[in-house]
Amino acid sequence: MKQFGKKESAAFIFLASLILWGVMTWMISGFRLVRGTGDAAQVSFLFAFIYLAVMLWMGMTRKDTVPKLGFILLFAAVAMIARIMMLDYNSADYDSFLSGWIEAFRKGGFRMLGENVGDYNLLYQYVLLLISFSPLPDLYLIKLFTILFDFLLALAMMRAAHVFAGERAELPVFLIMLILPTTLIEGAFWGQCDSVYAFFVIMSLCDLKTGHPWRSAAFLSVAFAFKLQTIFVFPVVLLGLIHREYRPRHALAFFCMYFVTLIPALCAGRSLVDAVSVYANQSMGQYYHRLTYNAPNLYIFFPMLEFANTQEYTWMRFIEGINNKTQNKYLNMDLFPQLQHAALYACIILVVIAVIYWLVHAKDIRPDMTLQFALFFAIFLPFVMPKIHDRYFYLADIMSILYAFRYKERAYVPALVICASFMSYMVFLTRQRPMDERVLALMMFAALIVVARDLLTGMRKNRQTIEVAGVC
Repeated sequence: MKQFGKKESAAFIFLASLILWGVMTWMISGFRLVRGTGDAAQVSFLFAFIYLAVMLWMGMTRKDTVPKLGFILLFAAVAMIARIMMLDYNSADYDSFLSGWIEAFRKGGFRMLGENVGDYNLLYQYVLLLISFSPLPDLYLIKLFTILFDFLLALAMMRAAHVFAGERAELPVFLIMLILPTTLIEGAFWGQCDSVYAFFVIMSLCDLKTGHPWRSAAFLSVAFAFKLQTIFVFPVVLLGLIHREYRPRHALAFFCMYFVTLIPALCAGRSLVDAVSVYANQSMGQYYHRLTYNAPNLYIFFPMLEFANTQEYTWMRFIEGINNKTQNKYLNMDLFPQLQHAALYACIILVVIAVIYWLVHAKDIRPDMTLQFALFFAIFLPFVMPKIHDRYFYLADIMSILYAFRYKERAYVPALVICASFMSYMVFLTRQRPMDERVLALMMFAALIVVARDLLTGMRKNRQTIEVAGVC
């Protein structure tokens, strides 16, 4: 079947981008925050440019037939339009936090980087500072940044699919990532930025497995500079050290890159101690009234101060003095910090036990088990940690897709993980509970058990192979 040459592909992609630009301009001109067609054209041009850049990269690096390229362009255009349709929604996070932070940067400018504006780490504060300089609506630009990384993450996942599952998985994974419910809702609807750190994590894993440890460490550092949840893949670093894919000297790339991310804030007058302690303040200095924040994890089975008497905790009606109209008299705000600390200590013990187990059986873990190892900890750590939010299984969502393509008999694993994540989003976004949160936690636990079993089975087979080889 006929294939486009590079020039023909580029021309076809430019034409598709122009058409998409026109459609998006027409759509955005009716949005409530747009002041006219000029604003609509500028905003839509930015989204069309993202589409153009990603599709050009696809067209220049792949040799697709004309129908296949047309299908990819149409699919990506529909995915972009779906995101555009969500631009006007502003979540409680935007109203309560992001809009105020941008306004602070708009009034104070660069010098505000020297102060603590919001509880995000510095890289995202730089993004908010840049947005504050634009006359275009803040809400749209915040979502633009995330949508940019939605598409970049799809490209990174296509590369990861090639590394972990083979060439045939590349295009299906790319297309799935463009319409993945959690990615679609989390960025374009909610305005969160988890696709940013996820992109750098996936790029780090790919570089690790393709023999570029310095670049892998640098990507991991940038991911960590965006989101603390990057620690969910830190055990993979330990695995890389065991198999000598990483060397201790590669830590230099991690720390140097992290220091580079601090430079603008340091130039604005922020102290080094304050700049590196953002995560400590973020994790320890707030969120004291629950053990879990809608995350489908272990603590959804524990009573909470706010939800102790709702449908999810109907079993509490058997406790004397508890009914649907009274607050839980056994819990109070003074007790919750102690419960959180106790849960954290228990979590640390569990993680230490797991890590020690892997170290003791390090010789049974082959380098090709990296994906299993990464997915296990992407589920296990947020499942046992207290104070986890609904979005913290984001890495597990995307890694489960790679897992299903590598192990075809495990196609149900992403169904469990992604469904549990997506339904947990609805609690915050719609103030409704489509499913009992305990069921969602059990779904996530089932996925964890399956991945753990696969990992242990693989280790046992490796051990038997080593023993047979030793006898021979």
